[in-house]
Order: sequence, then structure tokens, then C-alpha cells
Amino acid sequence: MTVFATDPTTRLNQLRSGLEAAGFVVLDAHSAGDRTEVAVGSAGQPFWDHVSQSQEWREGHSDPVNAYTARTISPLLRADGSEEVIFVFDDDAPNFVELWPQTFSRLAQSDLGLMIHPDYGLWLAARAHIILHQATPGIDSGESFDPCNTCADKPCLSACPIEAFPAPQTFDYRACAAHLMSKPACFSGGCDARAACPYGQSWQLPKDQAEYHQNRFRTAVMAG
Repeated sequence: MTVFATDPTTRLNQLRSGLEAAGFVVLDAHSAGDRTEVAVGSAGQPFWDHVSQSQEWREGHSDPVNAYTARTISPLLRADGSEEVIFVFDDDAPNFVELWPQTFSRLAQSDLGLMIHPDYGLWLAARAHIILHQATPGIDSGESFDPCNTCADKPCLSACPIEAFPAPQTFDYRACAAHLMSKPACFSGGCDARAACPYGQSWQLPKDQAEYHQNRFRTAVMAG
């Protein structure tokens, strides 16, 4: 049985340790008033190693990523209502790409429309928003991270071979999905536009993970 710490700082560190042990990353945390909010995501190889070896993957779950996420994060929280989680796949979940840059100083919306982080660059995905109903002292929001605002060259916008990003935060997703049907280099490379950004280069997706996500993306778009 998990023993949850009562000290807010210790509790946040305990939660962070549990998340990291399951392959997640804490992208940022913010405390104001009587609550602490935590942005939980995934990035690069560590998360994929956990998912691809999970029971959800072995059993052929229809969405092993989301199933694994729910199974491993939920037990990390207190069940008395003092802590709650919103998963990105919940029916009533907010748009994390809009919410998180407004809430967390280390996350911004990039010129690709995706979120960008100083450590993980564009190679991250939102997984869960955790709310602890207690303040945590010593969390400094710091200066807001907004690298695209000062990026003159914007290599991400010109790197796509089919020009699916003709302007900042403009994505021709249907053209992208159609291009991926031919399994080009970016199908297993995880997007040339993402790779052109200097942030988070070491967190690029492994080939099998890139193919998995690209395949789900193109299937969903083409089916719609």
C-alpha cells in the first residue's frame, strides 16, 4: 500500500518520482492559491520502452498508450478527492495545447502549433494534468519560455517536403496524412519539421514509436 507524504514539497517530489518510474516526464509545475498543478507528458525513448513492454501492448489493446497512461497514473494519486487527474483523452478534457502555455511558464505554443519545451523541444506529448489541492511553496514560475517569438530563420516551417506548414500555426493536416500514405522518410523519422527545431534534439522518437504515431495519425485523418 502506498504511503502518501503530507508535506506538500515531499508529496510533489514523491509524485514526480512515481511518474518518472513509469516513463513519464513532469514538464512543469505551478502553484497558486490553494492548489498545485502538474503538467505530465512523455518524451523520447523512455516512455516508449514502458508502453511497448506493457500488458496493454502485449494484449493488443486498441489504444495501448492511453490505457497504459490511465493504469499507471491513477494509483499514484490519493483517492480522497484531494488530488485529481485530467487525462488528455478524457471526453471533457480541455485543449492542452491552449491551456498549458497559459498555465506553465516552461511550455509555449510553437510556430508548428505544437507545444515546445526548453528540454524536450517539440518531441513531447501531453498525457495528464494533475491537480493537488494544496499549495506547494518554492515553485518559481520563472520567465516564460517563448523561443519561436525570437527565432528569425524559423527552419521548422520550411523543412516539410510538402509545405504542410505554409505559415505559423497553420497545418495542412490532410496533405500531411496523404503524404504519409507513401511511407516517406518522415514516416519513421517523426516529422522533418519537428526535427528542424534546435530544441530537444536528443529526445527525437525512436523509429518504431514514430511509425506507430504517424500511422495512427494518418489513419484517423484519412478515415475522417
